[in-house]
Amino acid sequence: MYYVEARLEKLLGQQAIETKDLMVYLSNPVAIGEHSDIGEEVEKKVSNIDQLNSKIETIQELLKTLNK
Repeated sequence: MYYVEARLEKLLGQQAIETKDLMVYLSNPVAIGEHSDIGEEVEKKVSNIDQLNSKIETIQELLKTLNK
């Protein structure tokens, strides 16, 4: 079970990074630099966050079930 918890912590860290990156993109579009399509980059970040949220939710539910 420690492995599952470690994966959860990793995913939470990745989620935080993606969220902060998105916040930077939205508050300072120049931060994207070599990427000319801000909308596409924002969509990629939102998609990444969505995928991470899904994985996090699945693992949290799994841990609840295992801890019963």
